[in-house]
Amino acid sequence: MATTDEDVVDLGEGNILYDLTIHAEWPHDAEIFTRGQREKPPVTFLGRLGSSTQRSLWSFLRVIRVPLQSRSPCSLPAKLVCLVNCQINWNLAVSRDAKTVAILQDQYLEIRSSRDDYGSIIGRGVVPKDPFPQWRQIAWSPDGTMVACSTSSGAVDVFDIVGTLLFSIKDENSETTMLPVDLSEAVASLVFTDYKPPEKWSAELLIINYHGNLKSVLIDRDNGVSFRHQFSFRMQYPWGISSVVYIPGAEILLVGGCGQIQGDYPTQSIQEGLTAWRLLSDYPHYKLITDYEEDLYKVKLKALFKLLLGSRLLIPYIFSFDGIFKLCVSPDKKMLAALHHSGKLSVWQVPSLRLQNSWEHEQQPWCEDLNPELLENPQRRKTIKDLVLSKYLLDVNWWSDMAIILARASGAVTVSSVRTLENLLGTSPEWFEPAPRVTVVHDGGFLGLEVESKFPMKRRLVDGGDDEYDDSDDEDITWVSKATRFTKQMLYYVSDSERFKPPKKRPKLVNRTYRLVCLKSTTPEELFARKIDHEEYGEALALAKAYGLDSDLVYQRQWRKSPVSVATIQDYLSKISKRSWVLHECMERVPDNIDAMKELMEFGLRGTDLQALIMIGQDEDGGRFILCNPEEGLFDNVSFDEFSPEDMKLKQQMIRENRDELLSQVDFAQLNLAQQELCRARRKLLQYLDRLKTYEYIMGGVNAAAERFDPRFFEKFRSQNIVEIAAEYARMSDWKALDALFTFHAVPLMPHR
Repeated sequence: MATTDEDVVDLGEGNILYDLTIHAEWPHDAEIFTRGQREKPPVTFLGRLGSSTQRSLWSFLRVIRVPLQSRSPCSLPAKLVCLVNCQINWNLAVSRDAKTVAILQDQYLEIRSSRDDYGSIIGRGVVPKDPFPQWRQIAWSPDGTMVACSTSSGAVDVFDIVGTLLFSIKDENSETTMLPVDLSEAVASLVFTDYKPPEKWSAELLIINYHGNLKSVLIDRDNGVSFRHQFSFRMQYPWGISSVVYIPGAEILLVGGCGQIQGDYPTQSIQEGLTAWRLLSDYPHYKLITDYEEDLYKVKLKALFKLLLGSRLLIPYIFSFDGIFKLCVSPDKKMLAALHHSGKLSVWQVPSLRLQNSWEHEQQPWCEDLNPELLENPQRRKTIKDLVLSKYLLDVNWWSDMAIILARASGAVTVSSVRTLENLLGTSPEWFEPAPRVTVVHDGGFLGLEVESKFPMKRRLVDGGDDEYDDSDDEDITWVSKATRFTKQMLYYVSDSERFKPPKKRPKLVNRTYRLVCLKSTTPEELFARKIDHEEYGEALALAKAYGLDSDLVYQRQWRKSPVSVATIQDYLSKISKRSWVLHECMERVPDNIDAMKELMEFGLRGTDLQALIMIGQDEDGGRFILCNPEEGLFDNVSFDEFSPEDMKLKQQMIRENRDELLSQVDFAQLNLAQQELCRARRKLLQYLDRLKTYEYIMGGVNAAAERFDPRFFEKFRSQNIVEIAAEYARMSDWKALDALFTFHAVPLMPHR
């Protein structure tokens, strides 16, 4: 499968062959761990009624535009707050041309280029440390020259591509120097439109907060920022919004927020909290797109009456109506994917906003699964409750017009069909670390941002003893330990004795490592080569088997990266089928060990015997390296006594007769090129083996040769002219070596004795 955008679209619902690579890592030192906000169990009706009364009061006062300062962020739906807090602290965005990626870190904005797979940093800017980093947003300008980053207080900083802060956009009514007083003031979406501003300005930026207030500004690198207009979605969304996406070309904003009361509005999209707004060139600047203008007018009258009574504000919190958490438009701008507060996934047609498909959380594959590696590792299994705060969908993007990328809080990432939700990556999801973020697809793949959290082993203080600190939060607590702890607390309360003083809580530390990873579609050949380069030989062999690729390449790489031994010959070299490659290794490679040298040459000789020569002449070899066994099938019906001289003599006679029969099948005057090459290789291997025996004798025998073997000397010795070697030993007065040469090589040396 190719990696171009067109081919990615053509994948349809076929399986995607992909590769997962790490582009960058940011390890962090140990820091104190604080538990995130987990999903809360359903409360009683009366409890929900009591808490909703306070939320409704804030919402009602905000709808009628009463300026308030509240220390509680609960004016937003509790499920929305929980989902946002489940996200990791960092955020990322890819420019429209996919040439750069911006990573919004704790205190830095880091910009990387795609030229080297985002390995090097081309820009870095400083951002203020945010007490609520999950509530920050980031977006690129259309031309890729500026990147906007928001804070949880609603302020927006704009940087250039090298990380220089160009200007800041702050709400005049907010005190950004203090902690954010209301998370509804945080930015829900940063949207760059296609509006063509006057020559003085480069782009229009829409800043929309969770409360539903929109501010339009014109920005330019040199001229700064200029206010254009403002708008409010609060009449349509009195409980705030959560996501806004822009459709380029169509000049439409799609807005997601809390769902409306069933029956109040005529369309299902509005009941689900989804609306479409057309951008206008003049006041009121934005117009709700609907085919039911008259019905909507009547509904507004009824809604206003309910608003004054407060019932409209109470009912959604009492009965927990669902809402939209995140929106994403398909590449062809014809479909919209929406994530809901309840974990539901819905797919809508654009711009009609007709529901095409929807899946409740329980209907989605792997909705309750956890990473098997977390479950198998005893140490990490104890941290699941701290790392996996939810199992709902947290991020979504489109892979193609017919497939979407889904990222769960559990870490499960899939590329799923919008028709059936079938995972196109295989039979299981790709497991990232919990709560990953994913980007849009570019060049046949997408980027993901994840964070691995590891908790160091607990250390006991020698001086203070084991009771000075309480580590019970990290362990499985039994009812006995609970009762013991409660008893000590009661005794300390009654007696005020230091003996029963509860132990101090030991701060829990965590080591975090952020990663920028890439999941990219690829061809079998590309992935096969990459697996070999990364030394992932098992996966490479599985690919070779599945796609009919050359497994020789795997064994060749393993052979060349391993020292020569009997084991590596059997494990790697014997599994390579290409005859010319194997014979080349047998003749050219010189191991450091004399036993391995001998085994390698004997292995090569077994592949150049008569059976192989005959098969080559009959074109039955296919270029394969054929291991020959002269005794194969020869004694199937005969049994011999190994200690009987007569039986041994008979056995040798049968082997000679069999060899003579094989020789009679070969016409050495009519050998083809492959047979001639095989004979030359066998002759050279026999010479090398003969020289190895001579060298072994020169070094003092088998035992001494194992310690004194010099591979560099033997590499020269085995192919050098024997007369030159004898003359050299004669000059050196090495009579023992010379005697060995006359003993083993008398025929070529006799004329020169």
